Amino acid sequence: MRKHPVVHLVWGGFAFVGVLMFLGLLNPSAWPRPSVERREQRRKVTERVEAAGGWDAIRRDCMILAEQHTNGFYSHWNDTNLPPAILALKPRTVEYHPHYGRVSMRIFGNHSTGGHSSPYFGLEVVTEKRDGYKPGEGYGGGVIGNRHTTNTQVADGIYEIY
Repeated sequence: MRKHPVVHLVWGGFAFVGVLMFLGLLNPSAWPRPSVERREQRRKVTERVEAAGGWDAIRRDCMILAEQHTNGFYSHWNDTNLPPAILALKPRTVEYHPHYGRVSMRIFGNHSTGGHSSPYFGLEVVTEKRDGYKPGEGYGGGVIGNRHTTNTQVADGIYEIY
């Protein structure tokens, strides 16, 4: 060790990085942490809701969507054939479920095989109150980025699903 301190220091550095990777602290797919990413997603959605005219505008346009598509509706990615308040949210998918009486929007969330999966974050707007209704039920599931487990009411009849 006295003859080659630099070599030992380099090997010690490799060992340290190896231990961090083993513990999952240097796993590139683990960063940013879900709590950090969720906070950023919520901030972006709040800005988009304000730009759209607020929660009342979101609710109004979801009701219009439900009235226009009584048999259901599905929109994927960059569909521009959406009411303006919904379009301002930049949703990845928009679905109207007449059976459940709600419009579901997936705003963030993407599964990545071998990389960083972005966690699911969406909105659910109740268009028709149903007995036994529970936000976020009836869809979702699978791998991170495609599933949700939690909901929070953000306005009357509007829930964050994540």
